[in-house]
Amino acid sequence: MVKKAGFFMLIFIAVAAAFFLYEIRKTGNGSYTAPETTDTAQSVASGASVEIPVMKVGEATVYYPEFEFYLLATKKDYEVLAGTELWDMEKDGKPALELLKIAITEEIARLKIVVSEARKQGYEISAEEEEEIRNTAREQLEGIDPVIKARYYLDEELISKIYMENFLATKFFGGYSKKLGLTGESAKVRFNWKYEGWEKNYMAEIYWENINKMSVGRH
Repeated sequence: MVKKAGFFMLIFIAVAAAFFLYEIRKTGNGSYTAPETTDTAQSVASGASVEIPVMKVGEATVYYPEFEFYLLATKKDYEVLAGTELWDMEKDGKPALELLKIAITEEIARLKIVVSEARKQGYEISAEEEEEIRNTAREQLEGIDPVIKARYYLDEELISKIYMENFLATKFFGGYSKKLGLTGESAKVRFNWKYEGWEKNYMAEIYWENINKMSVGRH
């Protein structure tokens, strides 16, 4: 169960991805040509770093490596569904990459709010769960090229933090659904209704000048 820590976020990302891909395919005509500097390593060199914030939701600040993790994690899935030519398309004058960043921004904000509410309501990760999540993060990092890890600031602490937040959100959703005796779509509808109330209590700041420094490579 713990090794499914990322499923909560990925479920919401998948919904955004489905809409994102549908809209791009419906209106994209390949007329947009991606700029030559599409590799993330070049964007890192241009100023994005581990210390630069890209968004803030309530008391939670999201820095470059965390956002980039979600950007890279969804990139491969999108390309499997639509191919790398996806990044040459646009909708309403906006490049696909920009729309992807918007979708990820919205879903990270949602995750941060859910995690915050989970903690307020007494949900936490046990020492055993945390240990297993850290082991999972460590195992995954072992299979990543050291150059990639350095380029995108990927380390055990970052991956563990991301997985723990996702796991806590999943745990909260499960507990909330069980308490109401709901499952499936009924549980999701009720949870989303509750979320709309929580969302009103949080201020979100998006630092687009920093997010725009990121891009996805074509390799």
